[in-house]
Amino acid sequence: MRRVDVLIPTCNRPASLAVTLTGVAQQSFKTLHVTIADQSEIPAMDNPAIRTLRRLILARGGSTAYFHRLPSKGIAEQRHFLLKQAQAPYVLFLDDDVLMEPWVLQQLVSILEEHRCGFVGAFGAGLSFIGDVRPEQQPIEYWQGLVKPEIVEPGSLAWERWHLHRAANLYHVGQRLPAGEMRLYKVAWIGGCVLYDRKKLQSVGGFQFWDRLPRYHSGEEALVQNLLMRRYGGCGLVPSGTFFTEEPSTVLNEEQKVDGHALDLLKDMVEGMKSGEDR
Repeated sequence: MRRVDVLIPTCNRPASLAVTLTGVAQQSFKTLHVTIADQSEIPAMDNPAIRTLRRLILARGGSTAYFHRLPSKGIAEQRHFLLKQAQAPYVLFLDDDVLMEPWVLQQLVSILEEHRCGFVGAFGAGLSFIGDVRPEQQPIEYWQGLVKPEIVEPGSLAWERWHLHRAANLYHVGQRLPAGEMRLYKVAWIGGCVLYDRKKLQSVGGFQFWDRLPRYHSGEEALVQNLLMRRYGGCGLVPSGTFFTEEPSTVLNEEQKVDGHALDLLKDMVEGMKSGEDR
């Protein structure tokens, strides 16, 4: 029985998707199922390299599913669709611009099994910034002992943790750790490569809020993670072992902006959670 569903939303990034699937195929963790939700104008499976990588995942003991889904209703709806396909206890939301080193998924699974939190993320480095060291953006708060629930309000001091996920900041922090040492740290939110406990994610509603957002939006993972942290806790891993291809975003409108942010729904959703707990 598979233990992890790898959920990949993709749109018009065949070269980048091929890099991402190469990382998936090379994982030491084998009992996984890969679901690709593709909203590309030209289906990704028309690309011979991507078909080859899909076969490689199968040859190495994984399984796959592919859906070409048009028209697009936004990234939150894509994630909602992918989560509905999942059956494994853990789901890895993996963006189509992230390369994982072979040990990453096994490490993330081990962390969730030990800490029983809502999620653990491995935020990627943008290696074009490898020479751009920003000490002022690199304060980090490590978890001591087990990960615990916490409330991180947007705009609070704890929310400033997000600066660690700019440029190559997390990579530089990881380079300063002793060789072989891995640490868990506190986050405001984390994206790119995030392993969730599926039942915990569903318990806060998953991405069902997608139809309350405009077509072009952002912050959908920040919203669900904020809810999960309040109830179960969440964390990041350093070194992360992940790297961004640094492709341009595919979730923006024609003006290269978004029309709304999912965190605008946070207050209502927190109140809804409290009402549910009071019943």
